[in-house]
Amino acid sequence: MIITKNRERAKPTFANINLLGKCNVDCYFCLGKDLVDVFGKFNHTSIHFSKWDNFEQYLTDCEEAGIKYIYITGQNTDSLIYKYLGELIDYLQDTRGFQVGLRTNGYLANRQYENINKCKRSVGFSIHSMDPTTNHTIMKRQDIPDWKTVIPQCGEKVRIQIVVNRYNQHEVIPIIEYASQFPNVQYVQIRRISTDHRFNELSEDQVIFANLLKETNEKFERVQDFYLAPQYMMFGKRVCWWATVRTSIGSYNFYTDGTINKDYFVIEGYEKGHDFYDPTKDEGNKEIVDPYKMETVGAN
Repeated sequence: MIITKNRERAKPTFANINLLGKCNVDCYFCLGKDLVDVFGKFNHTSIHFSKWDNFEQYLTDCEEAGIKYIYITGQNTDSLIYKYLGELIDYLQDTRGFQVGLRTNGYLANRQYENINKCKRSVGFSIHSMDPTTNHTIMKRQDIPDWKTVIPQCGEKVRIQIVVNRYNQHEVIPIIEYASQFPNVQYVQIRRISTDHRFNELSEDQVIFANLLKETNEKFERVQDFYLAPQYMMFGKRVCWWATVRTSIGSYNFYTDGTINKDYFVIEGYEKGHDFYDPTKDEGNKEIVDPYKMETVGAN
């Protein structure tokens, strides 16, 4: 089954700052690897944000669009690595009036509690495995953050995100149950792997996401969807199953090399910003299965 990207996007409600640099993990599914030869040239984790090209224009664009929420994340690195993170959060919130959130793998959280707790929006922690061997297979790190210590110290707006893949498929439900013990975890997001250029390499993982979603639909209570993404009550927490290609949310994106993208799809948007987007090679335009069709699927 061929499914095109959903381009009927809602009015943008949030914005991202996509840091470019070296990461402290090496996830095999990282979206930044779609453009590894491009993004790999940059290391902006020690460059002050006042020196980022077009950054002030981007913030003005966000203000004019009525966007109030900005999330600091990494396109091929982690937000907590950024040298001037505290200053950036202060500038965005206190000077520019945005509400800031973070997206992180959590490995540096125990050194960044002060900055994490400055944020008025959620901090999203990626937990892909609780097993050291599996974690190493996915992220090239055997050590796992001490989540029982970290999560309770990170305010009242924590989100847990799990990227479904071939190695952790049997851990997804147990990790959701594990996350449910923390009162400050607002919700859990189950993410489907996204790619525009590695479709054949990652299609197995996308099928696994769809099959797990079908099983969830059969076993748990479905509640109100969020921008077309189905949500379920699982172990007392709201769990959102997020397939980027099919959701309808809109966002603005900034990359620390100065690229501004007002489309939701971050790889496609970056390529369009540099005039090398080729729709015939955009493998994110095809899916072997619609992840929101509640029917059994298998690899073709």
